[in-house]
Amino acid sequence: MQNARPEVLVTGTGVVTCLGASLEATLDAARRGGRVRGIPVPPLCGTPYEGYTAAGEPEIDLPAHVPDRRMRKFMSRHAELAAVAARQALEEAAPHTRGIAAERMGLYAGVGLAAVDIRFSTGLLRASLNETGAFSLGRFAREGLRTIHPLWSFHTLANMPACIVSILEGIKGDNGIYTPWEDQTAFALLEAAHALARGDIDCAVVVASDTPAHPASLVELASAGYISPHEIAASGAACLVLERPDSGAPQRPCSRLRNLRLEALPAESAQHDPKKNGSGEFGLPSAPRIHDPLAPLIGRTVAAAPLLLAALAGPLGLPCRLDGCGGHSFTFEVA
Repeated sequence: MQNARPEVLVTGTGVVTCLGASLEATLDAARRGGRVRGIPVPPLCGTPYEGYTAAGEPEIDLPAHVPDRRMRKFMSRHAELAAVAARQALEEAAPHTRGIAAERMGLYAGVGLAAVDIRFSTGLLRASLNETGAFSLGRFAREGLRTIHPLWSFHTLANMPACIVSILEGIKGDNGIYTPWEDQTAFALLEAAHALARGDIDCAVVVASDTPAHPASLVELASAGYISPHEIAASGAACLVLERPDSGAPQRPCSRLRNLRLEALPAESAQHDPKKNGSGEFGLPSAPRIHDPLAPLIGRTVAAAPLLLAALAGPLGLPCRLDGCGGHSFTFEVA
């Protein structure tokens, strides 16, 4: 794990949260007292997870950011949010207009659990059940797959947000995809910073998106003990354009990230409560301590959280530390 504590200059920022579809809108809402609000998740009503809530989906003007209608058909919600955040950040940084070649721009993406629209996945699963109500692989192949358009298969791929952003923004340099928890997105940010420090690239585009508010993702998070009924799952995305501190980047509204660090948290003893964290009788470790300073404000955005915190911590005066689902602590300084 890279831990030389690099420093980078942030020359562009894009943010999409439940409070607003831009950095300015999110900050304005937060400063006026806006806070995430949880609402029941209809597909989970009548299930053991009906006590969990999610934020409303961020409202984005996708056609304004992605005019190509054909391209939009390939985009999952993850990819949509990532594309909007990336376009905002790159419009601010404008690396292409400053002479940075596409081959010298790297792309590092953090992505959460992939999930197809519940309307389509529910129909697929129902068509794949046999007479006893059990899942049948044969029916899945014969009847289930016929219920969805083949393009929907792209929505289940973790690499699609990175693929879409690289195509839309003309990024041709080094790239990497990290999934599905906060820790991996923090590592993506570290990898981007070290690539800049080594001179492998001249500009790094780090993008992250997640949709934990999706019913299937929320069930996975809840069953693993990664989210509690007291927290609110919320979809979100962020993008940071990074350059070396000594680069010729303009010094207009920019910030610096320093002492980036990702460390494993001390191991905790198992709580022997499989209902809480899936551990105990099988000898698995207990669920990690999770702390996200943004959770009371914009909800638990999981894989998107490290970049959102890097973008919002400075303006909002929040702690620059996040303990993720993977059992690691991400810390940094912002100036």
